[in-house]
Formats: sequence, structure tokens, C-alpha cells
Amino acid sequence: MQTKESEQERLPVTPADPESQPLPTVPFAREDDEDDPEQIFIRAVAEIETQPLPGRKRTGSVIIADVLQTVFCVSLIGIGLFGIIWQCITYPHTLVVLYTRAIPAHVTTTLDLQTRTVAPITLTRSATTATSGTGHQDARAATGQVNFYNGSYVSQTIHAGTVFTGRNGVQVELLQTVTIPAASPPQFGETNVTAQAVNVGAGGNIAAYDITLALSNFLTVKNLAAFTGGRDARTYRAVAAQDLTNVTNAVNETLIQAFTTAFSLQPGEAALPTNCHVTTSTNHQVGEEAQSVTLTASKTCSAVAYNQDELTRAAIATFTKTRPGATYHIVGSIQTHLLSVSPLTVSLNGKWAYTFSQDYKQLLAQGIQGESPAKARASLLKTGIISYASVPQTLPSAGYIDFLVLVG
Repeated sequence: MQTKESEQERLPVTPADPESQPLPTVPFAREDDEDDPEQIFIRAVAEIETQPLPGRKRTGSVIIADVLQTVFCVSLIGIGLFGIIWQCITYPHTLVVLYTRAIPAHVTTTLDLQTRTVAPITLTRSATTATSGTGHQDARAATGQVNFYNGSYVSQTIHAGTVFTGRNGVQVELLQTVTIPAASPPQFGETNVTAQAVNVGAGGNIAAYDITLALSNFLTVKNLAAFTGGRDARTYRAVAAQDLTNVTNAVNETLIQAFTTAFSLQPGEAALPTNCHVTTSTNHQVGEEAQSVTLTASKTCSAVAYNQDELTRAAIATFTKTRPGATYHIVGSIQTHLLSVSPLTVSLNGKWAYTFSQDYKQLLAQGIQGESPAKARASLLKTGIISYASVPQTLPSAGYIDFLVLVG
């Protein structure tokens, strides 16, 4: 045994990889060796079942192999995911456009809000608009007075319709028969009578003394003043009734806007004008010739002030009570119109529309997958909440159906 120990001491410092060797067959012990401790130990070891020890790999080889195996597995998983994503992207999706029904709602109610009265103010605004009406003027003959002078001791008579021609060639005629009294020396007998231009038009407006004629040795006629009123026929622009309506509406709109910022208010307040009084005046009346018409209005109003945020919250809370169902939402904004301030009464108008959740869209897609456009539309319309559906083609499976929901 000492020899064996010496041999073991001469072994290299670095131990070799352990190798599993079957234990040598232990010879059957003699009876006189049964009590030998060494033999007892050998027999006990021989009865132990053994297996070959696995060979240990070098550390570098283990790391490279594991890394390569991990990279390979990750690559396979990445390629699989990429394939799925690529298929989802490149496989054509079908877009179905749904028009959901908008359910209008209206409510008139009183709101319990604190208000205060604002002192009255007066605002004046004007508006001008071009006239759109037309007027027509008929031609008219000029008229004037002619004077007769009689130097005879006998009165003279001139009958109606007698025509006299002036210096510029304009003819006038007497409109009535006239008798000129006899002269009373040294005074001539004298009278005047109305005459009218024979032809209509502005040309009949002759100047004074255009007619100065000696009808005989003792009788003359003159127009001491110009003839007037003669005019030509023409069409002109005039004030139409709609022009006054338009300019009135424009002024009213301007005043309404002006009053929204005219009152002295506290932060967050708005005002409702009350007890308003308006006076208006125009520079032309309907039918008058004019290129434009101007209307001026003065408006005096007091006001009631209220907090805007409080009104909005109260209006929304009141309008929400008209919700058709839990799955409906408000479309757009709620239109609030103040009707009166004592008490504060408002008119609320808005619309409700069904809310299409992702789960409901998936349910719709499953219900119409593979259907023709006609059958798909019919199925969608049966829901009662869809007014129209645009289905472009025969539908693929549910996963490739997309919905665009509009309110119509």
C-alpha cells in the first residue's frame, strides 16, 4: 500500500477528467477472511450500483453552443411573429362605413341659478345697403301760366286748345277758354290762364318770356315765369321693401352682438338683455329713388347677469336626463337658449347617438363575415341603431373587417 501511495504522489498536479470504470469483481472471500475489516469494506463497495460518469465539456464549448442555440430559437420566434404581422398588414382589410341614427332631444326647463340685475344702457348702430328696387317715371308735359294784355275797348275771348309757339319752337296750348277784359285807359285789360306744353318731356320746361307774341294790334300774350314739371320717361333704382328688411336685420344683429359685451360684468358672468326698446329711422322710404338706403337704430336694454359655468353645468345635467340608454353619448354640443330670467328658463336642444364599443364592432363583424354587400347591409340595418351602411364588397373574416362610424 505504501508503494501505491508513492505512485499517486508522482501523478501530475492537474487531475485528469474522471472516468467511470466498473468495479473489479471481488473474489469470493474465504471463511477465514469474513472478519477481516478490509474484506468487509471491499464487499460493501462491490454491492453499490454504479453508472458511468458523464464527460465534462470545456467551458468555452458550453458558452458557444448555448449562444448559438438561443440565437436560433429567437430567430425562429422573430420570423414567426414577423410573418403574422406582415400578414395582418398586407392582407386586405375591408372598411365598412356605418351611419348611426342621431336621436334629437329637446327640453324646456327652469334652472335654479343665482342672478343679478344690471343697469340699462343705450346703444346706437347704423347700416347701409344698396337699393334693389326699380321705379318707372312716365313722361309728363310741362305747365305754366300765360298772361294776356288787351288794349281794345272791347273784351277779347281766346278758346281752350289755342296753341302758341315760343322762341325756341316749343308749343303750348291753353287748357281752358279765357276772356280778357276791355282796356280802361291808361290800363290794359289783363288776365292769366294755365297752359301746357303740347309735347311731353323735359323739353317743355321753357324759360320765362319764351312766349312773347302779339296776337293783334291790341292783344299780346307772354309767359312771365318758366314752365315746369316737364319730364322724360325713365327707369331708375329705388328702395324696395326687402332693402329695409335687410338693413333692419343687419342693424339688429349688430346691436345683439354689441350688447353681449356692453354691460359691466364680473368674471365668468354673461348677461341676458331684457326690457329692450328700439327706435329706427331711414333716409329713404319704400319706392323712393335712391342708390342706397341707410337705417339707424337706437336700442335701450337692461340685463340680468348669471354665471356661465353654472348655467352650463345645470344645462348638461338637465339634458342628460333625456339620454335614451346607457350606451348613448351626446353628439356635438348642447344648444342653450335663454327664454326668460324670472324665473331663469332655458330651452335645451341636442342629439344622442349610440356608442359603438370595440366589443360591439367585433360582434357586428362576426355577424356579417363572408356575406354579400346586400345581406350585410340588411343585417346591419336590423340592429335599429344604424340608418345606413356602405359595404363595398363581399366581406372577409371578422378579423379583417374595419368599421368607420359616422353620425347621419
